[in-house]
Amino acid sequence: MVSPSKEKEQAGSRCLICSAQATGFHFEAQSCSACAAFFRRTVALNKSFTCITARDDCQVHYTMHQICRSCRFKKCLKIGMKQSGVQPKRPTLEQGRAFFTKSGLKRNKKFANIAPMNEDELRQASKQQNLEEELEIDVVANGDGESEMKRRKFSDIPSSSQTPTSCNTPIPRVELTASQDVLRWLVKEEMKLGERRRIMFCERPVEKLLGQNYNCPYTKEDIKPLSFRAFRKSIRTHILLIYEWLQAWPDYQELDNNDKVSFLRKCVLFHTILDPVYISIQIGYPDKFVMQNGGYVSCLENCDDGWEDEKEITGRTKRLIYQPLLKRIMEEIIPPMIELNLSFEEFVALKALVSWQGAIPNVSVSKRDIMRKQLDAITISLHDHYMQIGKIEVAERLGSIILLLSNIFSTGLDFVVSHRQIEFFDLWNLDSLLLQLLNLDTILEDNEQKQNKDEE
Repeated sequence: MVSPSKEKEQAGSRCLICSAQATGFHFEAQSCSACAAFFRRTVALNKSFTCITARDDCQVHYTMHQICRSCRFKKCLKIGMKQSGVQPKRPTLEQGRAFFTKSGLKRNKKFANIAPMNEDELRQASKQQNLEEELEIDVVANGDGESEMKRRKFSDIPSSSQTPTSCNTPIPRVELTASQDVLRWLVKEEMKLGERRRIMFCERPVEKLLGQNYNCPYTKEDIKPLSFRAFRKSIRTHILLIYEWLQAWPDYQELDNNDKVSFLRKCVLFHTILDPVYISIQIGYPDKFVMQNGGYVSCLENCDDGWEDEKEITGRTKRLIYQPLLKRIMEEIIPPMIELNLSFEEFVALKALVSWQGAIPNVSVSKRDIMRKQLDAITISLHDHYMQIGKIEVAERLGSIILLLSNIFSTGLDFVVSHRQIEFFDLWNLDSLLLQLLNLDTILEDNEQKQNKDEE
């Protein structure tokens, strides 16, 4: 159960416009990046909107499929966003957004643990804010069906010489543009991951274990109530699978060792959330939440499957640690995915977007352009996929996928906090490697401060 003080703290870090996770004070008001981008675009282009219901009192919430732009802009003004604060699209460092000035960083320290920046880092931070706004600019600018998604150049896209094959579900062979190779690569790696999970965790005849396809790795007959002890023993297997997924990205070898570890840490964090989410949508929702190894916990109040007492951890401790996280996932992450009827291609693209975007702040400044190129490639590849299959309202669909990132990131923060509490209070014996990865931010910050002190 979340304490009133915790609820107040969480509410205090929310966007005052759409209630998503706030990223700072934008145009002198607390908001998320998507609302800040919407406000900036509306003011810069001098746009005017008409309320879609003609009542001028529409609800504005980040989980909605379509947000009334007229009411959203009025809410931006109501909570104190300043039109005079809108700068040209590409500001210079001296004209940069307030979030990246020293005073801006001071005001926004509640939203991110940001170390002091030198001039080069400020430039990189400003460029990153531009990228985020470009990625999110069409999240709400789609009521009239127009598409203004920026198509950015990307020349170093990983490619594959073969189309993924399946022994169970045939995959149509299509001609791919260069930008779609990255999506094909992600799909291939995800199918490989599903096959490995079946081999490691399913009790089936061998001929039914092999084969790479879009299907869920498990059937209803495969899953069973979760044993926390068994899952703890399998954690390193899941970390290894994530590491292999990451190593398949060619540019991963261009990162230095610290950056590789930082990237792995973010992937472990977000994949540990997203993989069970998608498996659960495929096979368990709404009654069961299915983990990567095929074990599940019940989501029903009158069912204790997966929550029973074990030698290493009591059922009460299980619920104390994990039910708040499960509740948030079941209310804030899974429903939007179900509403979108998320396809396999969209899921693998979402997982990649979360991984690369989440890792950027933790890699060295000199390597962030490599990460941004991959973000561009994923976005363009997904856009081209929509265009090829003839999906209508491409910008709206792409924007809805990107809008999912906010809840995943904020849930990831709660996940880290919960597991640090497990370690601090010695609630149960978690795998040491997982705890190292979850505590990595603190370790890296300590090393960076020590390095800076030595240089001084």
